Amino acid sequence: MNEIIASAVSLTRELVRVPSESSDAIATPGSAEFGVAAVLQRVCCEHDLDWHLQEALPDRYNFIVSCSNPGLPKVIFLAHMDTVSAKGMVAPFSGELKNGKVWGRGSCDDKGSLAAILAVLVELKQQKTSLKYDVTLAATVDEECSMSGSAVLAKKNPLGWDLCIGMEPTLLQPVYAHRGVYRCRILAIKEAVLPVSEIMAGLRDFQHVLEQSCHPELGNAVMNSTEILEDDSRHRILVDIRLLPVQSPAQIHASIVRIVGTRGRVIPLFAGRGIDTDPETALVKSFQRSLLHNGLDATLKAVPFATDCSQLQGRGPCMVWGPGNSAQAHQADEFIELRQLELACQVLAGFLTTS
Repeated sequence: MNEIIASAVSLTRELVRVPSESSDAIATPGSAEFGVAAVLQRVCCEHDLDWHLQEALPDRYNFIVSCSNPGLPKVIFLAHMDTVSAKGMVAPFSGELKNGKVWGRGSCDDKGSLAAILAVLVELKQQKTSLKYDVTLAATVDEECSMSGSAVLAKKNPLGWDLCIGMEPTLLQPVYAHRGVYRCRILAIKEAVLPVSEIMAGLRDFQHVLEQSCHPELGNAVMNSTEILEDDSRHRILVDIRLLPVQSPAQIHASIVRIVGTRGRVIPLFAGRGIDTDPETALVKSFQRSLLHNGLDATLKAVPFATDCSQLQGRGPCMVWGPGNSAQAHQADEFIELRQLELACQVLAGFLTTS
């Protein structure tokens, strides 16, 4: 186990040293995640792990690692290669090891998680340890912007899986439910003030309808709409809705189109459904046993943010779990604690082999 942990820490530091800011990808030719995928490829080739690329966007590829065990339950681990911008950070790609932490952009979100699961798969392969599941690791692109990588992954896996584990920083506590997201831009008719006020009134009425639904842990849906007057006198309205798992982004979009009618045009920006997995799912229970075996809290919880699982929940049960604190994600002083990486490796190894 010490070798796995050392590998996870070393790989986390190496990945942090590779910039992969997807928010700047439009201005940069090529793939934001290319350097990260190159590191993963090298590791897989060195240790004889099967891998392939999966095109998600032009010149941007998911990196897929396969530990095939036909006939066994299918488990897919999901971790993203991209990060938010590092602007404003001091030495964002240092990967410095200091005070029991790895520092730098992506250390917590999401390169520590990616390093932990790959280090475990490598070491179990080296030890020739049999896995209990048919395992896939999908390192996706573009999670921080449009989740295009996970959307393509879902399309390429029509038969689904028995459990998808979206690896995000949760302080190692399992998440069974999270919100979904719907965002759009409304372009109102040029130089028409009355239609804009009518649209805004309709959106306020719709907000009241949305708030009638309530999840026992997530609460109500949250909707924000902002009116902007552009230089050419065209009115633009930005709508951001944090959905409950029962609410369909497609139905939300249709409702907003009806509200706008002929008074403007609705341009969808992003949509992802929430997750609400049955706590009694067999593999969720198995994962909880590995958590308990390692002295961790196995209580399932709900979180207000969305993850790549928003695109995948239609293909099978999803849960979110991983090392690190989500409060550190996107921060100027982003870090991940070594103890979190250590415990993550122990839980993952136990789940895959003995739970």
